[in-house]
Amino acid sequence: MVQWYPGHMAKALREMEEKVKLVDLVMVLLDARIPYSSLNPKLKAMFNNKKILYIFTKVDKADKLLTDKWINYYSVNGNKAIAVDARDKKTVKIVEREALELLKEKRAKDAAKGLKPRPIRTMIVGIPNVGKSTLINTLCGKKVAVVGDKPGVTKSQQWTRINQTLELLDTPGVLWPKFDDEKVGFNLAITGAIKADILRNDDICIYFLGLLKTYYPYAIKNRYNVEIMEDLNETLLKIGESLHFYLGNKDVDIDKTALYVLQEYRSDYLGKMTLDRI
Repeated sequence: MVQWYPGHMAKALREMEEKVKLVDLVMVLLDARIPYSSLNPKLKAMFNNKKILYIFTKVDKADKLLTDKWINYYSVNGNKAIAVDARDKKTVKIVEREALELLKEKRAKDAAKGLKPRPIRTMIVGIPNVGKSTLINTLCGKKVAVVGDKPGVTKSQQWTRINQTLELLDTPGVLWPKFDDEKVGFNLAITGAIKADILRNDDICIYFLGLLKTYYPYAIKNRYNVEIMEDLNETLLKIGESLHFYLGNKDVDIDKTALYVLQEYRSDYLGKMTLDRI
């Protein structure tokens, strides 16, 4: 069981519970590589009575066939899921269109009561490093959010006017106190959502190699000319040998090898992959 819950995340979650009352729609960002593992169950429960637009990010890094399946999986109970390129300006129109569609009935009822139309107030949430800041900057057409590779870069909550239709409340990336499902913690670590000091690199990489053995068995062979064996520790050792990563005593530097493989995956050198399966 992995435990990880900095104080600023607990505070952000409490504030979110209050501010969700102010919004009409919640946009939940999901990493297309881990569409199940990147959904914070605490947030899901908190937004139970709100319309939800699930937005898949990092789709260029994921397996398209599986992305389509996950989009269908989340497009239920009056909610909608879409895949976007967080850097593409066309995303603004796509998000605006889907938000209007989800709230069509509510806006019609408001109009029937004689209420003047106002911008849709939406909250944008997601785990660290899922691409919230990149998407917000694209939606606004300017840099309004801090973008970085380190998990948890966005620290404050702020309203941003997108256009006449949308107002966004950005929130910090929020994880949850513990991951009862081991695979969730490992998937978050593999993709970089959890800081590197939470789990050991070799443990993360061994778990990753196990996923590759099941779902993408040729990825390691194609990249390092090493077959994935039954003994995953031996596989990692062979990869280190192929990369000539040695310590002073001629032993393979396992930690360096593990970190290198993970970084290669995050940089797309191992191919488009989806780690969560339906």
